[in-house]
Amino acid sequence: MAYTTLALVKASLGIPTGTTTEDTAITAAISAADATIDQYCGRTFETSATTRVYIPRSSQKLDIDDLASSTVTIKTDEDQDGSYETTLVAGTDYVLVGNAAPYRVVTNVNRGWPLSLYGRPTVEVTGTFGYAAAVPDNVKQAALLLAARLYQRKASPLGFQAGAISELGPVRISRSDPDVGALLHGLRLLPVA
Repeated sequence: MAYTTLALVKASLGIPTGTTTEDTAITAAISAADATIDQYCGRTFETSATTRVYIPRSSQKLDIDDLASSTVTIKTDEDQDGSYETTLVAGTDYVLVGNAAPYRVVTNVNRGWPLSLYGRPTVEVTGTFGYAAAVPDNVKQAALLLAARLYQRKASPLGFQAGAISELGPVRISRSDPDVGALLHGLRLLPVA
């Protein structure tokens, strides 16, 4: 599922809904906008029910990808043979840190996470991963702006737009859109050194 739709991008560009000649190019711009937003923010805003494995950072703290729901199954591999045989109980063995999604840390409140001796993941988490159950409105708006911008770049492949203001000649197109950056600023995960 994309963060914006073909219909919304076409409407923002003033392209009639019945015109389909640009649909392929606009769809490619939407896909590129989604990927750019995910890369810029360091997270995805789409949800998927999956199973992922992790190596705990300590016996108490487990860093995980964004978890959109508190409904989760956590298993551990105590003997580090690649088989996650111990199922943990929420509230008794672990707690999700935070008051609401996205959850990014799980604390073991019982006996501690099994620490990896061989670099093998020791914790398996099954749940709905992603930022939230629904894509935030500011991500949708950023995707719309960015997709329209990327689509229109075909008219300025060298980074200059001719004829924007006839007296000034070609106009340089900025590298980034400050509005897109402002919309996504609070959602960006800072990289860890």
